[in-house]
Amino acid sequence: MELLQHIDAGLAIKLASTALLVVVATGFAARFGAFIGAMIAAIPISAGPSYLFISMENDAEFVAQSALTSVAINPLTVVFLLIASVLVKRFGILISLIAGISGWLAGAMIITQLPLTLPQACLLNAVVFIVAIYLSKPLLADIASKPAKSGWLDIPLRVITVVTVVGSAVIVGRLLGPKAAGVVALTPVVWISMAAVIYGRQGRATCSAVLANGIVPMIGFGLGLAAVHMLIVSHGSTIALSVGLAIPVAFTLGLTIARPYIPMYNQTPIKSPATSQVVEQPDDG
Repeated sequence: MELLQHIDAGLAIKLASTALLVVVATGFAARFGAFIGAMIAAIPISAGPSYLFISMENDAEFVAQSALTSVAINPLTVVFLLIASVLVKRFGILISLIAGISGWLAGAMIITQLPLTLPQACLLNAVVFIVAIYLSKPLLADIASKPAKSGWLDIPLRVITVVTVVGSAVIVGRLLGPKAAGVVALTPVVWISMAAVIYGRQGRATCSAVLANGIVPMIGFGLGLAAVHMLIVSHGSTIALSVGLAIPVAFTLGLTIARPYIPMYNQTPIKSPATSQVVEQPDDG
């Protein structure tokens, strides 16, 4: 009964608007290559609405603490992306997502017990990003596969996963406080949803490439969260959240423009000599 008291018409309207946003955004991403899909997924599709709604119901100190926790949690999304992108080619979507989520949850349990400051959280981000970018380079080749027809489960899958995390972030914030809200807001539901959809529609090689390409733009995601933490108390939620959204959007846009000049992105997709088509492994697991 206590949980039901925190579910109201206002929350339902917020979740409905978020559902519309994620359908439009991920529907666009699934029709392009791995790099572009990853850039779009790295925009705060679920974390952005989560923080907007959290800020509408809590004071600036609460949101600042939540954002600091999210900065510390951000590297775990990178760990999730790396694990899933490596395993999906060989073991399929189920095992790769279970392994990735397990790594994310284990890390979250540890990080939430540590009283990290913003500089310490940023240092943790830097170390994880350096290692993950180096390890992901062989997986970055953009797979030039043809867009597949959308399955009837695609839209419900995206809506359910993202609406769940946004609603959970608001309710958990009401029940358990800022740290818990900051953790739930960073749950990688957009990546899970996108991976499942792309795996079923375009194969495991494309899925792996999308996840691997998602690592670098998460730098902008983390910088945006850090900006929210630093600005919200002194400048208010409107400025802080606007800057927090503008940073990852600008980062991904800049990365997209600079892509032709970044050596690690200039890889040629592997093609079959006989057919000149990209080699994809069969999706049998």
